[in-house]
Order: sequence, then C-alpha cells, then structure tokens
Amino acid sequence: MKKVVIVLGIIFFGLISAKEVNSQPIQGLIFNLEKLSTENFYYGKIQDSLYYIKFNKVQESYAEGFYFIVDNNSVFADKKPFQITKKRKSYIVNFENKTVQLKLDFLILENKIIGKYGINDKFLKIFRNFKWSKYLEFKMYIPQELNKYPARYMHKVFDNVIVETDVKYGNAKGYWDSYPLENESYFEILQKGVMSSITKKNLDLKMDIYMPKGDTVTKRPLIMLMHGGGFYIGDKKTEALVKWCNYFASMGYVTASVNYRLGFKPVGPSIQRAAYRGLLDAHAAMRFLVSKADDYNINTEMIFVGGTSAGGVTALNLTYLRNKNRPEATKKSFLYDDQGNIEESGNSLNNKFNIKAVINMWGAVNDLEILKNSDASIISFHGDADKVVPIDYDFPFQDIKGNFSSVVLEKMYGSLKIHIEAKKLGVREELHIIESAGHSPHVDVNDNLNEIFDFISVEVRDFLYDEMYPVKCEIVTKPATPFNRAMPVYETTCTDYNNLQWAIEGGIITGKKNNAVRVIWFDNAGKHKLMLSGCYRDGTGFYNEYEF
Repeated sequence: MKKVVIVLGIIFFGLISAKEVNSQPIQGLIFNLEKLSTENFYYGKIQDSLYYIKFNKVQESYAEGFYFIVDNNSVFADKKPFQITKKRKSYIVNFENKTVQLKLDFLILENKIIGKYGINDKFLKIFRNFKWSKYLEFKMYIPQELNKYPARYMHKVFDNVIVETDVKYGNAKGYWDSYPLENESYFEILQKGVMSSITKKNLDLKMDIYMPKGDTVTKRPLIMLMHGGGFYIGDKKTEALVKWCNYFASMGYVTASVNYRLGFKPVGPSIQRAAYRGLLDAHAAMRFLVSKADDYNINTEMIFVGGTSAGGVTALNLTYLRNKNRPEATKKSFLYDDQGNIEESGNSLNNKFNIKAVINMWGAVNDLEILKNSDASIISFHGDADKVVPIDYDFPFQDIKGNFSSVVLEKMYGSLKIHIEAKKLGVREELHIIESAGHSPHVDVNDNLNEIFDFISVEVRDFLYDEMYPVKCEIVTKPATPFNRAMPVYETTCTDYNNLQWAIEGGIITGKKNNAVRVIWFDNAGKHKLMLSGCYRDGTGFYNEYEF
C-alpha cells in the first residue's frame, strides 16, 4: 500500500512537501479535471527525486498524459502513460498495469495545486473507508521567456548617428591640413604643393566625432581613424572613413575621423618630418578625446586607432613609436629645428592613454624595434601587389617613375614583416593579404568602395569584439562528477555578465545554479537545442545555442 501511495504522488505532479495535516478532506472540495493545464508540466520532489507530469487531454470526467522521474542517471525522460476516469465521487487511475481508486480534494490555483488524495484501502473497502495522504503542493513548470538583448558592437543597434563636425583639438604650424582627393596626377599635386610649402602658418587642427543617437551607455569604446594620402593629400571626410565611422557608431562605438598636418618639400628629411608631424597631431587628437571622455561617454580602457596608407603609418606610430625611437630627421640639425617630443605638440593637454588595438590598412613602419614598446593587438590588410607601400621590406612609392623612391626615401617594413615580428613577440595579430591587389584595395578603378571595403568592415568588427570580450558567453557541457553523474549539465564559459536566461527545445531544464543548468531530453523530439541569452556587465547582449 505504501508503494501505491508514492506512485500516486508521482502521477499527481510530485510531492513538494510532506507536511502533516489532519486526516480529513479539505472542506470537501470538488476536483475539476478541466481546470488542469495541458500546456505546462507540473513537478515535485519525493525521496530526493524529481517528478514531472504532463496532461495531454483533460475533460470533465477524464484525463490522460504521462509522467517521468528525474534522477542523477537520467539523460532522456522515461515517459510512463496514465489515465484518470471519474466514477461517481471517486476516481480510477490506471498506470503501469495498475488500477487504483482514490478520492481527490485539491485546490487548483494559477500556478500550483495544493491538497490531498484518499486511497481506498482494500482491507477496509467493505466500509468504504479511504486512507488520506499527507498535505501536497504541486508547482507548474513555466519555461522562461528568452529575451534577446541588443548585440552591441556586432550588429547595428542605432538607426541614427550624431556627428559633431570640425571639432578643434589643437593648433600648430604647418603647410595645410586638408587636401580633398581629386582626379589629379602626382605631378599636378606636387606642383601645387611646392607653391604652398614655402612657408608655414598656424593651422587649427580638427576632427569629426560620431556617436550613436539615443545611447544610454556611459562607457563606450573609441575608434580614432586617420585618412591616407602620402602625408600630402586627403581629408577626414574621405568616403571610406565617413562610412566606417557611421558603421561602427551605429553599433555603439564613439568614432572620430581626424585631420592632421600635410605637405613636405620633395627631399628625404622633409618627408620623414611630415610623417612625424602626423604622429604629433594624432597624439594631440587622442589626448583631446581622452580629456573629453566624460562628455563623449568614452571608455578609456577600450581605445582603438586605425588608418589607411599614411593614416595606417600614423596609427602604427601612435601605437608603438616612443620618444626614444624618434627618427634622426625629427631632431635639430643644421637645416631643421627640433620637432619636439611626441606628446608636446598641438595642445597643452597631458592626458595619458593606452591603445588596446590598431587597425593597419596598407601601412608600414620604419623600424620593427618599436613593436616592443606595446602589447597592443594588431589587425592588418595589405595587397600583395602594392607598389605604393610595400607589404614586405622595400622602398615606398615605387610606382613613381624616375627612381624617385630610392633616391629620396628610405625602405619601410610593410604589414607582412610587421606581423612576423608581432608573432615572435606573442602579440595578438591578424594579417589579411589581399591577393593580386595593389594600393587602396577597398576601392575600384573609379574610386568607388567595393567588396573589399565590406570585408574589412566585418573583419575589423569581429577582431575588436574579440578584443573587448575575449571570453565569450558560450554553452559548453560540464564533465560528469560523482554528484551529477550522467545527467546532462551545461554551463556558460563566461562570468562577466549581468543577466542570464536559458531556454530549451526538446527537453526540460530541471535545475539552475549560478551559470549552469541541468536538463533532461525527450528522446522523440525533432530537435534538441539549448539556448542562452543575456548581457555582459556593460550592457552588451549575447546569444548562443547548443544542439544536442
């Protein structure tokens, strides 16, 4: 008889508590089967095991469904069918080739059932006496609704971007700070430049700042970009930079496109000094942005810089070059004044900063030794047929006739050499060699942005995301232990989160603890899938799936 009592407890959703109550029915309540849910499981615990029951059909006088027991050895649910039929004032229950008569006095609430049942004792049947169970409480299993949080920095989250144009970040003497690209030959550009590079003048140094409109996050990563143009031409409103700034700002970044001083006389030292002026201005621009971190909601722990061609050179120098590595051409000589230390030009700000990663697009450096100055990660893009900036080690501007490059310029280390050295140093690096591509592979022969532009956008997006979140909130199986044995246990790999939500298809989540869940699967389900959604502590959403 005791075994029958226990089994009946299993069928009616499991025993949650075994608190003693009096031996009389609960005010003679009428148990209405139609009020039972056919959508949700009911569950309870008895003798340290967990029981689940599911009603598939309920009528006024009839109900049927199945139940299963969950224990530490369960992987798949062992479903056992049952039927309940009302007979006058009692019920007949059929299960596991057994038939039992009982009375039911239960109160059905919104998400649980409380009450007791009485079993007809065959020895007392002649007196129609029922032996009543202890007080029972049964809970409804309600699957958690899975919310998907905005996936910042991986997908577009903001429809509109605010742009502050011509934000002044400094002032310095120079030839010019903007030369929008036009259809002009090298000769025409140099001819104009010679006339403009006779004397220097005071220049206001400016940038454009892009921010997601309506963003409430107060600490956002920063990407500062510099245009290319051989330190002679170019502008912060170059189409590629404008689109990249909008693209990343729409995902939650603060982005900036920076103008810097341009122009030089066509002699070696002057060209090197022009590149150094670009570095000085980039440093001043970054000091300015860091000083305005509260105004622009910038996370100064997540600073990224990048650029194309000369802008790539500048981004690399800003990340790795230090005063101890200054080229000799930047120092005082018979013909030139000392250009000063890196952090002493453009403005009087003295804000410190640390660059977390650099985006090098067909840039180069003059000295590989500077890579030892920082452990910043680096992602590069370079065409293997580039004649303007070498991918290996060679003279730049080899596309100019007349042996100009070897006479006036020095050899440079391109992206291939940079990444070989970075790998030796153990720096996180990623090099994308674009086969058979020349300089500026992100535009076609008509200077229109092409598929390489889109490729770069996605690769940079993924690289920076991995930089910010090196440990992903993914789902992994947890090894069996003496405590969980064969029961499937899954956990997420990260701990830096504010919220976690789990959902399942083709099974039931039977328990949760910290960042792990225990599940049991239905062997006849069409799909077995566990889903995880949540957000990191900074509000960035994540989503992951695991299929069993």
